[in-house]
Amino acid sequence: MSSVTRTERFTKLNYAPAISPTPPAWSVTARYYHVAMIQAKPAPDVLLTIDAGGTSVRFRLQQNETLLCNDWTVSASDDGRPPELQPTIVQPDVIVAGITKVSRPGVVDAWKHAIECQFPAAHVHIVPDYELAAAAAIDTEGAVMLLAGTGSLACVFENSKLVRIGGRGWEYGDEGSGAFITTELVRRCIRGLDGMLPCTPLIHRVIDIAGTKDAGDFATWARSEAEIYGRGFLVPLLTIAAAEHDSESVNLLVGAGGWLARLARAAKVRNSSTRQDTIVIRAVGGLWETGPFIRNATVNALEKWFDAVEFSRFEGSHLVGGQRLLALGHRPTPPSKGIGFLK
Repeated sequence: MSSVTRTERFTKLNYAPAISPTPPAWSVTARYYHVAMIQAKPAPDVLLTIDAGGTSVRFRLQQNETLLCNDWTVSASDDGRPPELQPTIVQPDVIVAGITKVSRPGVVDAWKHAIECQFPAAHVHIVPDYELAAAAAIDTEGAVMLLAGTGSLACVFENSKLVRIGGRGWEYGDEGSGAFITTELVRRCIRGLDGMLPCTPLIHRVIDIAGTKDAGDFATWARSEAEIYGRGFLVPLLTIAAAEHDSESVNLLVGAGGWLARLARAAKVRNSSTRQDTIVIRAVGGLWETGPFIRNATVNALEKWFDAVEFSRFEGSHLVGGQRLLALGHRPTPPSKGIGFLK
């Protein structure tokens, strides 16, 4: 048998010009040979990593350390379901997808279906988006990924297994997050409007923006803003007010930093931390961009529990997490047996 490269073999057998790339239009024979061709290819595998966040979905196609094309981005859907997936220049053998809103009914199934239709031969590994972020950000043994955005959580690797602390949803958890801060301020405003608490300058500032002094109307306004702008919609206002030395705003942000420090501490303790340990924080998420208050409060709290704190923001792409998850032993799900001949 003549020796040909992976790309040459794919080019020779590529049926795309004759058959529509839309999976339902593929004949059973075409699907059979397509999958058989991919499975017959030797290693190294082509990996497609998908980072599906709340606002955008990012893609990376690579073979070992080599990118096969530039990363690309499309807009995310509001409900967390996949956008229309397009054919890639080379069919991937393995797909790692880190997706948001995994707890919403139907989201994971929708992603599985979309990936199977477009890439029927690929082994698929779907994880929550924070797992992809953690695999990308944790570059030192024992380091803690501390995520603070609309939600919050901390992650640490324990014997190559990713362990999560927090991130239980805005209703009951997500301590120190944008949703957590906003919810507390909304409650204070409602209590002020109901006469349960005095209205502070910060509360008056929020009420003026809402344009109502009725507690019920204010609550309706807050729900609407959360649906449109996200559950952390008051964080920008708080950041501005804190920079203007509003004490209540500063205290809210500092309190958030304290809760984030507790998340990180709980994650680190899982690694049998002692008082003499250094804690290494890899910070991820938009809340760290709001200024020094939350960061400084987080570090100050951690310094009470650890002799040294190494804090840095992870600035890289979460897409590197796909390859790292596989290296840690995560096993993707094989192609669906629904094709008929995969056993």
